[in-house]
Amino acid sequence: MKRTLLGVGMIALITAPNLVSADTNNSLSGSLSIGAIVIDSGNNLNPEGSDKKLDNLDSAADRKNTVMPGILPEVTWDAGEPEGVKFYLTTDPPIDEVGGFSFNLGASYGLGQTGIIDTAVFFTPFEKAYKNPYITGVDREETDTNKYGLRVGLNRIMDTGFRAQFVYLNDSIEDDVIGELFPELARDGSIYSLNLNYSHYVGEKLELRPRMSIRVGDYEGDANSFVKYKIDFEARYITGQWRIVPRVYFSHSDYIETSPIFDKTRDNTGYGVSLLTTYKAPFEMDNWSVTCLVDMSKGDSNIDFYDTESMTVGALFSYHF
Repeated sequence: MKRTLLGVGMIALITAPNLVSADTNNSLSGSLSIGAIVIDSGNNLNPEGSDKKLDNLDSAADRKNTVMPGILPEVTWDAGEPEGVKFYLTTDPPIDEVGGFSFNLGASYGLGQTGIIDTAVFFTPFEKAYKNPYITGVDREETDTNKYGLRVGLNRIMDTGFRAQFVYLNDSIEDDVIGELFPELARDGSIYSLNLNYSHYVGEKLELRPRMSIRVGDYEGDANSFVKYKIDFEARYITGQWRIVPRVYFSHSDYIETSPIFDKTRDNTGYGVSLLTTYKAPFEMDNWSVTCLVDMSKGDSNIDFYDTESMTVGALFSYHF
């Protein structure tokens, strides 16, 4: 079940804003989607992306293949007038650090030309971590992580394409063995993120959307605390029944304190590219769409153990109501 929901949630991260029906007059709208993704990834800190047993700590994780099928619902309820309150349930994580899947319960309300206020609470019940990711020679044991938080945003600020969003994430490990052995590596803490983006329309068919964010990770272990900067650029092109969404991103993270395991202060650089294509009304089925996703990402660290890479390919078949 975890793999099913997590897999579809990763597709939802990009597809959810594009697949919910926008032209219905009903008070209840949304989509029900079925699909699958294939993930080829390597990440020594992620049980889904690394072998349980490590021979040493000198290299990045070998890549693993995972196939994740599943069913995804997305629902919005309009409680009144077009500029009135709207309640929604989605599964797209507000920031990367939340993981691949989260439940989001939220509401939005129009404030005239000031903008649209949008707030939600979220939690992720399916994420796992290693109790001690740095142990070698024996199988590493998994434990649950508890991640939940709040997102508050203001969209269409002053009737423009500007959006601003603040995210608070509480992050904790149920059985943090490495944190007990080395307090500098304790993994309980919080992440604070400020996200900004802007929509610029080039004609009726093309939207350009640059984004930037700054995130502060405040953990009990200073070797896990960080400051992260991320920028990405997305284009949305609509022609006929097609919606094409390419995206590129770059990020850099600086950590606060030297790791007692590697005797270095960690820094990470991440970059990636994705392409999402959606075809509406296949075979003249008006309420349906087909979506395909290809995503490639890579993370380079000054400590080889933390290097990551991932390639994701997926497809989704959706019914809109």
